[in-house]
Amino acid sequence: MLHYPIAIFKDEDMENYAAIVPDVDGCFPLGDTIAKTIEDAEDLIFEHIEFMIEEGMSFDFNTSEIESLKNEPDYSDALAWAIISIDDTKLSTKQVRFNVSWPDYLLRKVDDYAEKNHETRSGLLAKAIQKEINTTLTT
Repeated sequence: MLHYPIAIFKDEDMENYAAIVPDVDGCFPLGDTIAKTIEDAEDLIFEHIEFMIEEGMSFDFNTSEIESLKNEPDYSDALAWAIISIDDTKLSTKQVRFNVSWPDYLLRKVDDYAEKNHETRSGLLAKAIQKEINTTLTT
């Protein structure tokens, strides 16, 4: 598990609460209450890291300590702090070997296509599956 600190803020001119996740650039959870902001952070941090991994962006899984962050000027006026736990095993980029049973003709078609496009079989299949999943999720 990874434990990400979040700093929660509420400005006078804001209707809702906003959080900053210091260790995840560009991740800003929002909520009508502190509890809702923490809830939003739980989903948003995971989704943000997953997006970065899928897009091939570099990501540092190191996390900071609240005690050291409190001393930084950007977080000195935080209303509250929380720790968000993320299951990092769901974000593993470790390659895993698995078996697939397909008709021989289909495997030959995949291999031919991969070779013509300077791909590996695994790379081609991973891209195709990711594209299918992303298409399905956006429709």
